[in-house]
Amino acid sequence: MELIVKHVDGDVRVKIERRGDEYRLQIGDQSFVILSAETTSGVRSLLIDGGQYEVAVRSVGKDRYEVTTSAGVDTVQVQDVLTHLAEETHELGGSGTQVVEAYMPGRVVSVLVEEGSEVALGQGVVVLEAMKMENEIQAERAGVVTRVHVEPGQAVEAGDPLFDLV
Repeated sequence: MELIVKHVDGDVRVKIERRGDEYRLQIGDQSFVILSAETTSGVRSLLIDGGQYEVAVRSVGKDRYEVTTSAGVDTVQVQDVLTHLAEETHELGGSGTQVVEAYMPGRVVSVLVEEGSEVALGQGVVVLEAMKMENEIQAERAGVVTRVHVEPGQAVEAGDPLFDLV
């Protein structure tokens, strides 16, 4: 699973893989193996690279969490990659040509529209298989698909253009 953690210091991409009782986290270039056990009243004890840490996490709103450690209390927002990209696009405004890019390596399963098609906000445009899951890449605003850069069966890398939307 890949998530975006938003904090006052900036956005961080976090990859999480669970293997039995342990978690493998990749944050940027750093990798960690974490063992986690629940203690009392929702506090978790984490064993990270030989160090032990006590952490409490409490939901404080949509996608927002309050994280308490011995260093203090921080509030973070956790989003899946697609939600994060959609939010960034809306913040940039809805005018001009938007080039929608693959958010991770994968394979194009299908293209749901043709060039010149009008699409509604949230309408599926491309289906991308990534990490053994099919993800429908949706129009992040209403508009016209002016160019489709991919075709079914094509492999794509993160950042490769999928389609243009005006």
